[in-house]
Amino acid sequence: MFGIHLMSKGLQKAAGNRIKGGLATLTSRPIYGLFLGTLVTAIIQSGSASTVMVVGIVNAGLMEFAGSMGIILGCNIGNAVMAQIVALKIEQYALPVIGLGMVLYIFFKPVRVKNIGMALLGFGILFLGITFMKDAIPPGAQTFIRKLFLMSGAGFKGTLIGLAVGTIATIIVQASGVTVSLIVILALQGLVTDLRGVIPLILGCNIGTCVTALIASMGTNIDSKRVAVAHTFFNVIAAVVTLVVFYPFYLWLIPKIGGNMAHQVANVHLAIKVVSGLVFVPFVVPFSRLIAWMMPGKVKERPELQKPRYLANRFIKTPPIAIELATKEVVQLGKLCRNMIKYAMDGFMYNDETLLNHVEDYRKAVRSLREEISRYIIEVSRQDLSEEEAQTVPKLILSVNNFDRVAGYAVRLLELGRVKVSKNIPLVGSALNELKNTYREVDAMLTEVSGYLPEFKR
Repeated sequence: MFGIHLMSKGLQKAAGNRIKGGLATLTSRPIYGLFLGTLVTAIIQSGSASTVMVVGIVNAGLMEFAGSMGIILGCNIGNAVMAQIVALKIEQYALPVIGLGMVLYIFFKPVRVKNIGMALLGFGILFLGITFMKDAIPPGAQTFIRKLFLMSGAGFKGTLIGLAVGTIATIIVQASGVTVSLIVILALQGLVTDLRGVIPLILGCNIGTCVTALIASMGTNIDSKRVAVAHTFFNVIAAVVTLVVFYPFYLWLIPKIGGNMAHQVANVHLAIKVVSGLVFVPFVVPFSRLIAWMMPGKVKERPELQKPRYLANRFIKTPPIAIELATKEVVQLGKLCRNMIKYAMDGFMYNDETLLNHVEDYRKAVRSLREEISRYIIEVSRQDLSEEEAQTVPKLILSVNNFDRVAGYAVRLLELGRVKVSKNIPLVGSALNELKNTYREVDAMLTEVSGYLPEFKR
């Protein structure tokens, strides 16, 4: 499990922003999303991570719910690659790969090379762990495991037991790649002899992995929740269809393809994913409409200005998504400050108390939002960031500081404006110069922000 975690983390850091950018594009047709989701998950070796990434991208507004459906199907297929690798029995290369990964991680300075070294370390540790597990299963456990697989394939009750065991095990470890790989390892040990007991367990693993996305969607917008629910519905429906329609077909086809039992376990896992994905692709659009109908979006009230719209703590440990969310929130802060200075200037110029009161409302909101954004960015900066992500963090901090200065000028105009209104001072002399100086300062700061934060339109 640690090896898979390390490998996934290294690969995500090596290609994080490219993966995020890829997921947010090429979603006009479900089949494109299917291939893209398959590729991304095969690269980072974590269906849960890629699904959570999709939830975050939808929450950030970079992708619509309907466009995510094909990618979710692809994530399921790409997740089957791990079992294929485990079935290859390449444990003898574990120590050399660990050595190579260590050299790249410790002795090379480029961040990209270090991340690749981390991934190789994880890959080697994964197969070293497999070697240990093969030698560590005691005879008593072997007997129990054989009985468990026999129970899993014995009729309706056995099928339910297999589904439950696979689901619960995957919920515990939060990665179906791990649980299916364990089944492959048991097959390598000769403890799995019949695919009848394997298929319900694999289907349970597929259902259990949905919990990660459901947890990640809590507190996000309605489209993100729809993504997580659609992922769950898809895996549950795929399990039912597999058991009712394709179960005899797999029992006939997989042995015909050949290979030892470990390869057969990996192959049936891949076959279930591919067939389910291809069968489902033509129905992506009506299925997404069904989910949208089941989970209608509520009419949104005007959001409170001081509350963050995009920041979500659950994505802090996924830096590509967290930085995207922080960027959108910083842009939102910039819009508040831009409106704030506009109200302040107009209220100051025209002696309009209503506009000046708006500035007071924005003042509280900007202070609260600035503190939340700063805290979030600090938490993200403590994670292991890629080189590109590490360069983005200071730009966000600079943007927050400049927007805070803009808000400071607005407060200054607010205070002067109230004096000007109460004493009915005309806009001449020092008052006019104050306004001109403020305009020049604010214009320079907003221009500077636009240079290193392209998402902000001044």
